[in-house]
Amino acid sequence: MSKIRFKRIYIEITSSCNLSCSFCQETKRPKEFLSVENFAHILQEVRPYTNFVYLHVKGEPLLHPQLEEILKLCRQSGVTVNVTTNGTLLKKQLPTLLKYPPHQINISLHSADDNDCIDIDTYIKDVFYSCEEITDKTETEISLRLWNTKNDPTIFGEKNYKVKERIHINVQSPFEWPDINNTYYNDRGFCQGLRLHMAILSNGTVVPCCLDGNGVMALGNIFEESFKNILEGPRATAIIQGFRDKKAVEPLCQHCSFKERFSDRL
Repeated sequence: MSKIRFKRIYIEITSSCNLSCSFCQETKRPKEFLSVENFAHILQEVRPYTNFVYLHVKGEPLLHPQLEEILKLCRQSGVTVNVTTNGTLLKKQLPTLLKYPPHQINISLHSADDNDCIDIDTYIKDVFYSCEEITDKTETEISLRLWNTKNDPTIFGEKNYKVKERIHINVQSPFEWPDINNTYYNDRGFCQGLRLHMAILSNGTVVPCCLDGNGVMALGNIFEESFKNILEGPRATAIIQGFRDKKAVEPLCQHCSFKERFSDRL
C-alpha cells in the first residue's frame, strides 16, 4: 500500500440538495447521485492515499437513497467516515446512521435560519432527538455548526463549546466561496489543498479542494483514468509546486480568500 498522503478526501455522493441556502454557492452542475458501483470504484482508487473520507462537497448526503450501502462499503474498506448535513433528514436516516455510525456528523444548524420551508421548532426537536439517540447508542461525535457569527465567533468564549460528551457547538465566521468574478484577488498565498485534502465530485471530477464545488479546477476524472495518474498530472503538479513557493497559480485560488487563514505560512 502506498504511503498515506491525505488527512482526508472529500467524496460528494450527490450534488442535489433539499434546501437553498444563501451562504452556499450555487451548484452549476446537473443534480445527480453517485451510484454505489461508482462509489466503490472511488474507494478502491483512493484507499491507498487516506484513512478518512468526508461524504460532502456540495449537496445533501442524507438524500442519497443508497446511503446504507455506501456507509457499509466504507466500513468494509476500513475507512473512517465523516458526514456533513443540514440536519433536515437526520431523524429519517437514524436507522442507517445507527447501523453504520460515522466517526463524526457535522450538522449545519445555520441552514435552518436561512430557509423559510423549515419549521424551526420541529427542526430543532428532531435534530436534538437524533443527536441524543446517536450519542447514546454509538461512538459518533456530533459537531453542531453555527457558521454565521459575524462579530466575535465564539460561544461562552470558545469556538468549540462542549455541550455534553461527544456533542460540541462549533462557531465560525461566514466565508466567501471562491469565484473568479469576485473582488478579492491575491496571487500570493498558501493552501492545504492537494497537501492535506482534496475532493471528488459526484460526476467523478477530481478537484484540489472542497471549495471548488463546480469543478473549475478539474484535474481529471476518476472514472476515466487512475487516481495516481491524476495526482501526478501537470495541473496538480503545478498547483502543489505553486503553494510550496507560496504562489496561487490557479485563477480560482487567486480569487479565494480562504487561503488568508494560512497567512502564517508565508
